[in-house]
Amino acid sequence: MSKISEITISIIKKEMDYWKVPGCAISVLKDGKQFESTGFGYRNKEENLPVTADTQFGIASISKSMTSALIAVLVGKGILDYDEPVTTYAPKLIMNDPRAGSMTLRDMLSHKTGFGTHDALWPGDRSREELAESMKYIKPCSNFRGEPIYSNVIYALIGYVAECAANETWDNLMQKYIFDPLKMERTNCSVNIMKKDFNFAVPYRYRNGRLNPLKIWNLDMAGPAASVNSTANDMAKWLKLHIDGGKTQDGSVFIKPDTFREMHSAQSVFSESLGKNGEFYECHDYAMGWRAGCYKGYSLHKHTGKIEGYSSIQAFLPEAGIGAALLMNLHSPSVPFMYTVLYTLLDEMLGEKPENWAEKFHGNVLPTEETYRDCDVNYFREEQIPGTHPSLTLNEYAGTYYDKGYRTLNITHDNNLLYMEYRDMNIPLKHYHHDVFRADDVLEDVFLISLPLTFNLKSGAVESVSVRFEEMVDDINFIGCNYIG
Repeated sequence: MSKISEITISIIKKEMDYWKVPGCAISVLKDGKQFESTGFGYRNKEENLPVTADTQFGIASISKSMTSALIAVLVGKGILDYDEPVTTYAPKLIMNDPRAGSMTLRDMLSHKTGFGTHDALWPGDRSREELAESMKYIKPCSNFRGEPIYSNVIYALIGYVAECAANETWDNLMQKYIFDPLKMERTNCSVNIMKKDFNFAVPYRYRNGRLNPLKIWNLDMAGPAASVNSTANDMAKWLKLHIDGGKTQDGSVFIKPDTFREMHSAQSVFSESLGKNGEFYECHDYAMGWRAGCYKGYSLHKHTGKIEGYSSIQAFLPEAGIGAALLMNLHSPSVPFMYTVLYTLLDEMLGEKPENWAEKFHGNVLPTEETYRDCDVNYFREEQIPGTHPSLTLNEYAGTYYDKGYRTLNITHDNNLLYMEYRDMNIPLKHYHHDVFRADDVLEDVFLISLPLTFNLKSGAVESVSVRFEEMVDDINFIGCNYIG
């Protein structure tokens, strides 16, 4: 097996030191063949265990491209159709927007449902079927087939549609139609499977200047959007499939040519971009589980992934027969490191004069503490009014509150503090002003957020509590159980 150059290795190691990355693994393909797969740093810093090409990482949203490939396989088998209303296969999946009654897999795969984010819906203990049944109660963020909005929830439901059509779980379908045929022997769909393996990467996040190991986040409900775990060696097999136009290593057709082209063809356009002044190569177009664009005159297909403690990127240039993947066990910052490494690898495989990507991303400026807090978000819009007090005693705010879409939220009172119990979180509340309280470090998708809870009173008692989970989403109004019905 060929090796990447010492110059590229030195860049990777230097950038790891600069960004304080505990460990990463890379895989590189050239001329359609695996060129290099290797690891750097540590999968477990506390025990000094090294990363190898067989170390498992959570690949987060790269899972979307694999779910898309599963759909492509099922389309090729006649089990699914990109343009058939999904209610044909999943009659319980009724959207809140009546215009979305014609919603198809093409809409879902390209983020054109209008549903939007609603990332507070996951993870959780509800099933994908229960999530589907709740969609009729959840307001969209935009117009159906209007401006595309990236949605993890919708991708979770794509898996549910496949389950309904094939009468088999998404996990089993992925194993049967993706991992087994491609001989991705160390790739799986569940954190519970990964944790049984000796060789997996511990996820990390920097907080208050310290590198902290994290509890691995169970994403099973949202699996089709984000739960796949894989290795550098397996990612090479995955990228080779796409470089070879949907054929397996023995040359047999894995995804039919027409379906393969559709999967990688632009379906929608996103406005966000990486970097400024055209210095960076970004993919504005979104296909089906892949972003599409150009890199130095070549077609570029890529996708990133990021979840609590893990970050990843994959890309391939089909005309050049080149591909690369990077997996890392650090939450943030990750984007400048991943793109510096990716572009450096692509340049080497293309035989291009290497650009100083590190200089473009950060120069000689050392990262600050704020750099490591780029996922902290504050959703308070109102200035705090000093000198105010709650209308009721703390115990009177405690209770069970319910929303048909978001389900149950509990407010408990213990030791002169209120707590918000939602999903698997138990967050202490701080009084903000009047009947508004503050919840800090609420984990939602990749963000640690501070959000307001507003208690709404009627006749001297709490009728409901409104929670601002996201900027794009209207406040969710949980009704007190005494008022339901």
